[in-house]
Amino acid sequence: MIKVLNYIFVIALGFFAVMFGISRFSNNHAQKAGNETLYTEEFCKDIIGFNDVIPLEINMKDGKIASINILDNKETPRFLQKVTDAQLVENFYGLTPKEAVNLDIDAVSGATYSSNAIIKSVKTRMEIYEKETNNSPWTWQLFGIIGCAVVLCILSFCKKKCNK
Repeated sequence: MIKVLNYIFVIALGFFAVMFGISRFSNNHAQKAGNETLYTEEFCKDIIGFNDVIPLEINMKDGKIASINILDNKETPRFLQKVTDAQLVENFYGLTPKEAVNLDIDAVSGATYSSNAIIKSVKTRMEIYEKETNNSPWTWQLFGIIGCAVVLCILSFCKKKCNK
């Protein structure tokens, strides 16, 4: 019985060690450093401009916003033209997701609903992206530590029972 428990402990310890290694060295920074294209439509369905949702394409390069494209939408073209002329989205270029979320930026006069929707959509998507890429490696590490402790306690308890 003790040998079986020892094998279980070694297997569990190996599993948790692998999970710890994956969480520690699978480096979320590699995800951030890549070139990614993010879309707001799925995440910002409740953010309405003047007429409807304004879907955006956010291009990331080296963990920073490289460009933002306004996709097909139902906004009044003259309002979006004001947003484009004011270079609203360019204010986000070169920012990290965290910097974008914290950016204090005013709406474009004469296109308040549209520009506020764009600002809120970018910030919402960057907040989600930041959470996706910054999942704490401590989640798996904590799981591994607790798992090993539980297996060790069980093994210790069983050894005491078997010795009686």
